[in-house]
Amino acid sequence: MTVIQTKYQGICEKSENTGRQSHRNVIEFERELTGRYGFQRFQPSDDQMVDQYSRDSIFFDLSFTNFWAWDGVFHYYYRIVGDTLTVVYMDLSGCPAAILMPGPSRDLGEAAELLRDMFARSGAPLQVDYVPEEWLPDFRRLELPLEIVCDRDWSDYVYTVADFVNLEGGENKGKRRELKRFAGLGEVAFRPFDRDRFDDALEIFDRWCSWHRCRDCFYGCERSAFARVREIWDRRRFYGGLIYLDRAPAAFALGETLGGCACYSFQKNVENFRGLTYYLSYQCAVSPGHPPALNWCEDMGLEGLRENKLRYRPNQLVSKYSVRIPT
Repeated sequence: MTVIQTKYQGICEKSENTGRQSHRNVIEFERELTGRYGFQRFQPSDDQMVDQYSRDSIFFDLSFTNFWAWDGVFHYYYRIVGDTLTVVYMDLSGCPAAILMPGPSRDLGEAAELLRDMFARSGAPLQVDYVPEEWLPDFRRLELPLEIVCDRDWSDYVYTVADFVNLEGGENKGKRRELKRFAGLGEVAFRPFDRDRFDDALEIFDRWCSWHRCRDCFYGCERSAFARVREIWDRRRFYGGLIYLDRAPAAFALGETLGGCACYSFQKNVENFRGLTYYLSYQCAVSPGHPPALNWCEDMGLEGLRENKLRYRPNQLVSKYSVRIPT
């Protein structure tokens, strides 16, 4: 078994001569999921079931909210195989990939064998994504020649709230400066995120979209994914907040508790006001009942995003692994 640090690559390697055929195979593979293999799309009523599998993980990628919000991009299908939640989806290159979430037995054997057969028939290599480090022993018990891949670009930034909101000392001078700078721009107000403020958050998104190109959105249309969150609002325990500048919506952050950690999966602002990001995150973190840690997710290898997240000194970078299984 090999562990590799590598840049993210799609699992389908398509040549100019075979790309169209590969794409057709992917479409056929997706159609077979429901007919031949008994997979189904996620429904709102599946949320508690997914929570049972993901409750110990801080990764948004393994949450029901992710499966629901981003279904339009990744086309998630699932099936319980043995007691393993088995998810198949389309990766960013349009090729099939999988997620395995172990059940109480921690036995991935039956699910792995099904996926090996499915992917062998489709002609695609089998890669299982978003594997927490603590799940790797479950994969090793498969006794197969696995290749384990870890990419720094997809590691999650985790901060303890006590350190994140600490404003004392010379090392936190920058934080104090950012709070003061943004507060001095005008009439600033923070409001907790609730269902009644969803339209204000969409307005912020629309203004953000007006100065970005759709093709530059890394995962696809993030606004569309965020809009789907309203459909499951009453089934989840979302929180976060909005910042109003001179009574106009200026920024929002939406989070939920995953693995005892506040995971902020959607966050946008209308302009790049200096200090706004920290001002918003600070107000969210000091809100009553906030978990003791927060997750700002990955930087996707984007230099500006990485620089900003490192500025606030994360306590931990939590690695995500991909496991390549021979078919």
